[in-house]
Amino acid sequence: MSRNIASKPSISLTEEEVESLKTDKNRLLITSYRGKNCALLIQDGRLTEASFFSKEPGKVGAVYIGRVKNLAKNIDACFVDIGKGEICFLPLKNAASPWLLNRNPDGRLLEGDEILVQVVRDAQKGKRASVTANISLANDYFVLTMGETKVGYSSRLSKETKSAVRKLFREKSLFDLNESCDCLIQNCNNLLSETGRQNRKAEGIIWPESRRLPLTGLIVRTKTEETESAEELLQRFYALSAQYIGLLHSALHRSCFTCLKEADTEMEMVFRHLSLDTIQNLEIVTDQSDIYERLIQKIRKTDESVEKIHSSEENCLTGKRTCPEIRFYQDDMLSLSGLYSVDKKLEDALESRVWLKSGAYLVIEPTEALTVIDVNSGKYESGKDARDTYLNINLEAAGEVARQLRLRNLSGIIIVDFINMQLPGDKRELLQYLKELVSRDSIPTNVVDITALGLVEITRKKINRPLQEQFSEPY
Repeated sequence: MSRNIASKPSISLTEEEVESLKTDKNRLLITSYRGKNCALLIQDGRLTEASFFSKEPGKVGAVYIGRVKNLAKNIDACFVDIGKGEICFLPLKNAASPWLLNRNPDGRLLEGDEILVQVVRDAQKGKRASVTANISLANDYFVLTMGETKVGYSSRLSKETKSAVRKLFREKSLFDLNESCDCLIQNCNNLLSETGRQNRKAEGIIWPESRRLPLTGLIVRTKTEETESAEELLQRFYALSAQYIGLLHSALHRSCFTCLKEADTEMEMVFRHLSLDTIQNLEIVTDQSDIYERLIQKIRKTDESVEKIHSSEENCLTGKRTCPEIRFYQDDMLSLSGLYSVDKKLEDALESRVWLKSGAYLVIEPTEALTVIDVNSGKYESGKDARDTYLNINLEAAGEVARQLRLRNLSGIIIVDFINMQLPGDKRELLQYLKELVSRDSIPTNVVDITALGLVEITRKKINRPLQEQFSEPY
């Protein structure tokens, strides 16, 4: 005898959510994990990058008028007070042409000098915060930076785009035609648009004749590739240059320890770190209403060419460029973390052991000086030929190493102990494959070589704290 059992009102997904899970979209999840805000980038169903963040502004990127506390010539550095007794470390190589405020520049940096500095690294592990005197300001298209006059181009820009930018900026007298390579013109008036010059004149803002513009260079960023209008590109540049010149001028009339530019929120820094502009077919999903509103406002404010913003409350806006879709997730039965198994993904990302599909595994051990990654054959049993076995394990491990560098945000010196291989050809194949994998990383990563002991040396630029350190830090 059978019974009809009524189905329970168990966890159910909306049709929209079911269809969304079936798609091959890349997703950025913004949610919380154990009381901490986190952003998780999922590509091809796997967690690729992760960051914990505070919703409040940090200090990295903030610009202060600081005072040189003392010089430490034995370590080629000095210490700068940025206010409230906070002493920061400044390498002298990052202060070759500082914006001096208490006297005219003469090529020297002295104790008691008031200079413009920008925070580049927070204090951590007993180390002081670090600052640079090479102030830089950026938008999505350009970076203006002190210290040199050369123009740099993103490696992802096509030759055609570089040539178009070069031609446009020379026509507008923004590049110095007397130099053999592209160099930004070192003239305050030239760097401002006609409207910008008129506005400054109307406001009575006069650049002092005794002050030369500090050495200023330019970086043309990847997003320039998407710009179809030369006029729009110039507007983006002039807006940034006006901000840069305004900052330098303002510093001349402000007191020491003034913060002239607040840092971005950590959420905005996370977005830049994840290089979302380079990710195609991206959907941003969050279960935090305040972040959802800020994302909508940010896209509306900073991107006039939005093709589509999808949400439960918004229709679509049309324009030239495809933006990430943004969705606010609400479900009383199933949390966003539960839907995408965030707990499991982050637990795995914080573990020292990483299992591979073949049964082999990695052991990742960060130390103060460097990070060591050991490759072990584990339960791998496929194939009887030792040479093929070791090569296959190492190639699979190389793919996971490249992923773990991004996921855990490992930086500095990384040493990978692959399974030993005897044939030079196999070593070259492994090295070439690893170089190809890390070239896709948005953070500069360099595979150096294989040592005599068979250890692979990798260096990766430090942009943010390692994932484990971010998680351990209280907010």
